[in-house]
Amino acid sequence: MYSIIQKICEKNNKILKEGVKKILNGDDVSSLTGAIKEFTDILGKELFSEIATQIENLVFEDQKRQKQFEAVRFADKSLITKNGKAKFERRYYKDKETGENVCLTDRIIGLEKGERIDKKVKAEIIQKASNQSYNKSGKLVVPEIDISSTTVMRNVRKNPWKVEIEERKEEDKIVAKNIFIQVDEDHVKERGKKGCTISKIITIYTRKRTLTKPERIPEVKQVRKELVDKFTFAGLYKDTQEMWEDVAYYIDCTYKKEEIETAFVMGDGASYIKAGTEWIAKSVFVLDTFHLEKYINHLNYDEELKTKLQEAVEQFDPISTENIMKEAIKRIEQEIKEDKQLGRSTKRLENRLKKVNDTKTYLKNQWEGIEAHDKYKDKLTGCCQEGQVHHTLSERLSTDAKVWSEDGIDEMSQLRAFTQNGGNIYKKIIDISTAEKREKKIEELEKRIRKKANKKLFGATGAKIPIGMARDELYYELKNIWYGNAV
Repeated sequence: MYSIIQKICEKNNKILKEGVKKILNGDDVSSLTGAIKEFTDILGKELFSEIATQIENLVFEDQKRQKQFEAVRFADKSLITKNGKAKFERRYYKDKETGENVCLTDRIIGLEKGERIDKKVKAEIIQKASNQSYNKSGKLVVPEIDISSTTVMRNVRKNPWKVEIEERKEEDKIVAKNIFIQVDEDHVKERGKKGCTISKIITIYTRKRTLTKPERIPEVKQVRKELVDKFTFAGLYKDTQEMWEDVAYYIDCTYKKEEIETAFVMGDGASYIKAGTEWIAKSVFVLDTFHLEKYINHLNYDEELKTKLQEAVEQFDPISTENIMKEAIKRIEQEIKEDKQLGRSTKRLENRLKKVNDTKTYLKNQWEGIEAHDKYKDKLTGCCQEGQVHHTLSERLSTDAKVWSEDGIDEMSQLRAFTQNGGNIYKKIIDISTAEKREKKIEELEKRIRKKANKKLFGATGAKIPIGMARDELYYELKNIWYGNAV
C-alpha cells in the first residue's frame, strides 16, 4: 500500500512544492493550505482508482473465476467521491451458466449497477436535500462537481423512507400512563393540479419538558418546551386505515400497553383524525384549541357576541353556545334583509353568514372533543401540532410557494420524518443495498478476492512506512528553497 501512495505522491509533489514556494516568497498561508487540499483530493481519487485496478487484476487472474466467468470486455467507470471524480477501468464478465454479463469488481468493492455516486456522498446529498432545494444540495457536498438537481431528486426518490418499526424488548418498552397523538396536515401545491395536496403528520409523545425559563435567562422571552419520547409519521397517507395501523403498531411495539390509561388523539376534528379512536385502545378525541379559536374568531366583527361565545365554550355550556350562534345568525340575516331593501350589495354579509354557519356546525360536531378538555383537564398539556407541521413539513414543502409532484410530496414528507426520528441516511442506503440477495458463487469469489487483495495491498502483517524514508524529495526541495531564499 505504501508503494502505491509513494508513487502517487511523487507524481503530484509539484503541487505541494508550488504551495511551499509561494508562502516562502511571502504569500498568505492559504496558498499552502489550498495546495494541500488539491494534493489530498488527487491522492484520494488516484489511490481509490489504483486499488480498484489491482482488485480487477486479482479477479482476472483468479483460476476458479475462470471456470465460472469469462472475461468479455473492458469498460470505464467513474465514481463521485468526497475527493472528486475517481476513474478506473475494469472488465465485464459473462456468466457461463446464465449468459448474464456482470462486473465482478464493482460487486466486490460494493458498487451497484449504474451507481455513479459514492454512498457516503449520496447520504450527505440526501441529508442536505431534506432541508433545502435539490439544486443547492448537489453543489454543496462536492463543490467542484456540479451534481444536477435531477440526480439529487432521483436519489431521494430511489430509497424508501417510510419508518421501519422494530419491536422493543419487553424490559425496554416505555412505561407511561398517558400518551398523546397529535395529528394535522400541510397543504402543498402539486404540479398540474388545482388547489393543494394534503400531507399528513402524526406526532406521538408522552409529556412535555421545559427547556428554558425566561426568569432564568433574560434574553429568552418565551418558554421553550420539548416533547419527550417523540416519534413522527408523515406522508400522503391516502388510506386512513394504513395510517392508523402504522400508529397502532408503533404503540404496540414501543409502549407497555397494560400501563397506558388514556391515549389522547388530538387534532382539528377531521373525520380521518377522529377515526383514530377506533384503532387506538383506550383513546379519546380532544379538539385542539388552535382550531377552536380559529372558528370562534369568525365572530370578530361583533366583540359582544364573541366574548359571550368564548365564555360559553370555556364553561362547556352547549345550550348557551348554540343560542349565541343562533343569535349571531339571526342578526346577520336581518342585516342582509335590510341591505337588500335599500339596494345595497350583500356579498360581504353573505360571506360572513357562511362563516358563522360553519362555526355553528363545527362547534356542534366537535362538542365531545371540546368537553374532553374539562373531563381530562388534569392530564392535558395543550396541543402543539401546528409547530410540528411547520418544523417537519412546511419549512421544506410549502414555504415560498414551492410546487411538487405527488410522489415528491410523499417521499420528502417521509424523509423529513425519518431524519427527525434520528434515522441514519447512510445506514439506510447501505441496508437497502445489502438487502438484495447475491448468488452464492459470486459471494465465494468476493471472499476469495478480498482475502487476496488484503494480503497484496497490506502484506501479511500490515504495511509500515519506513522511518528512514521520512526525508524524501520534498524535504530536500524545501531545504533548497529555504537556503536559496534566506538572507
